[in-house]
Amino acid sequence: MAVYERAYRGYDGPQAQPWSRFAVISRYALRDVFRSRFFLDFFVACLVWPLACAVVIYLHYNLEALSILDLSALELIKIDTTFFRMAYLIPQSLLAFLMVLIVGPALVSPDLRNNALPLILSRPLNKTDYVVGKFLVLALLTSSITWIPGLSLFALQSFLAGFSWMTEHLRLAFALFVGSWVWIVALSTFALAVSAWVKWKPWARIVFLGFTFIMSAVGQVFSLVFEVPLGRVLSIFDVADRIWDSLFGVAQSSIDLPAPLAWAAMFLFTLVSVGILYRRLRAFEVVS
Repeated sequence: MAVYERAYRGYDGPQAQPWSRFAVISRYALRDVFRSRFFLDFFVACLVWPLACAVVIYLHYNLEALSILDLSALELIKIDTTFFRMAYLIPQSLLAFLMVLIVGPALVSPDLRNNALPLILSRPLNKTDYVVGKFLVLALLTSSITWIPGLSLFALQSFLAGFSWMTEHLRLAFALFVGSWVWIVALSTFALAVSAWVKWKPWARIVFLGFTFIMSAVGQVFSLVFEVPLGRVLSIFDVADRIWDSLFGVAQSSIDLPAPLAWAAMFLFTLVSVGILYRRLRAFEVVS
């Protein structure tokens, strides 16, 4: 074919539905994430503890295995609120924090640093599609190590303990699901905001990690000096811990912070992160 015959031709192939186009962003981002051998090993390691918890639940109802291991059911951890709240949710939430630290700062910053965002938004994608697509990456990854295994453990315990146990402890399933999503949404939106504000990935990770721990330390000092619990709202860990206590129905919480204030602080934290993210995402650069 001659060169002059190679005219531009518009794309006339199949197109994704408008409501699902954000999934294109998620699909390619997830592909890049799992190309890392280090992350793949870390992801598998995050599933080891839920598997161990499943083994503990199984041993409670397997007399033959207990006899082989020379254990009794009384020596094992009791499967109750403490088990799902302290033994499962807290360790997995910390792993989710590390996962967001690894993946989150690298989601938006390369597009901004390489001026790729105008090219992306020139497609039939708007800013919300882009944000939802990037958020979905973190949501899927963290969900796979928090509430999804958690509800699987709840289902295993319900199957072994019987229908009556499940009906009496439905609050545990609700607390696992809602508590995990509160943590996921807060961390993911903050990580995306940091990634959009700091365009270099290593510095974005430092800012994400430093901000959370510095604000936690400032809140602790404020509470100790002025002897008021309000300083705890500066710590996302303390706020999340208080929210989880309220969801699980813990009567005496270790965090001296009113539950409504903790919910309001987490909502405000998420709202500010979303506002910063949308402010930094532009389809064009203004050069002065």
